[in-house]
Amino acid sequence: MNNKMTEIFLDEANDLLDKLEDLLLELENNPEDIETIQAVFRIMHTIKGSSGMFGFDAISHFTHEVESAFDSVRNGEVSVTPELIT
Repeated sequence: MNNKMTEIFLDEANDLLDKLEDLLLELENNPEDIETIQAVFRIMHTIKGSSGMFGFDAISHFTHEVESAFDSVRNGEVSVTPELIT
């Protein structure tokens, strides 16, 4: 992969991580907010897909695990807890 593609991925990932941090802080204060839960899931899904597309397998595998955890939250199977946010 060339440096320009890596730079594009990193720029997008950094923007998404900034948004994710804000959403997680918001979710910490309002753990039942389904819109915030959905937004967290979408960001994780995007990071997972982008990292896989660019060949960053470790990031893709990690975000898949986090995405799965938030899918369980979305489905009402798991509650948002401070431990989950951390």
